[in-house]
Amino acid sequence: SSLKNKGGFAVISADKIIVAQTQSGTFLAVSSACTHAGTTVTYRANTNDFFCPNHGSVFKSDGSVQNGPATTALKRYNTSVDLSNNKLR
Repeated sequence: SSLKNKGGFAVISADKIIVAQTQSGTFLAVSSACTHAGTTVTYRANTNDFFCPNHGSVFKSDGSVQNGPATTALKRYNTSVDLSNNKLR
């Protein structure tokens, strides 16, 4: 339900993926584990990036590292939306 709102995000624990809807309505999907220490990242809609609360690493919306200590990007996944069935893939 959080993905129905612009700026919302959800962590799919079983797949270790975080999915977010940007303020412009597009969807992003990246691996949810910080590449520095494995902590689950969160999505920050106001800055359109992913943040690791453990050591402060910041990843751009494409998963690339903006600020360390992480040095490796988050894996990025392609997304598509089927509006006729209201499904995100």
